[in-house]
Amino acid sequence: MNFDELQKKWDNQPEKDINIKPEYLTKSKSLAEKIIKSFKREAIFWLVSIVFILIVPLMESSQIHGVLSLIYYFLVCQFIVFGLYYYRRFYTISKMIKQPNTFNSRESIIRLYYEFHFAIETYRSSIYILLPTAIALFVITAGKDKTYDLVDKFYHFKETFQADPAFIYTVLIIGVITIIGLILLSEWIIKKFYGRYLKQLKELMDEFED
Repeated sequence: MNFDELQKKWDNQPEKDINIKPEYLTKSKSLAEKIIKSFKREAIFWLVSIVFILIVPLMESSQIHGVLSLIYYFLVCQFIVFGLYYYRRFYTISKMIKQPNTFNSRESIIRLYYEFHFAIETYRSSIYILLPTAIALFVITAGKDKTYDLVDKFYHFKETFQADPAFIYTVLIIGVITIIGLILLSEWIIKKFYGRYLKQLKELMDEFED
């Protein structure tokens, strides 16, 4: 059963009001608000980043032309689409938290936990999908007209490897190190701004049984 089916099942079930200790209620609200606060802060950073990468090609020092310009803005569109996709789920959760009945039962808080869980997993998946896009954008803006030569060398990989194997090894090593570094950074961001609060919310749910 996927999450959408699980959500429909929840919607069709009558909600049982279960008394929750005031301290648990306060902790649950606090954790949920911290996660949403992190989301809002990152959403602002994301918007600023989008504006920045949109205007970079317009700067005289980093102008790109021709086919590269089309590729660049196509990749930027990918960034925007995926960003809107996972931020939409967080926005839905923020609206859910404002509902008066969100924290009046254990079932509601469990549902909130899984909403957060799936939102964060969507966020993680989007980051991994967008890593190659981010690297491509960086290569285009950093290399500018030299990007054509770089692409041409990899297009004629066999000839380039025979003529200049050091170039291939250097690019591959830098690429692997960059990807690993970005993955580790992404996991650190997820853990710092979302994961720890989600873990605390899960621990709090377990205490409801006591």
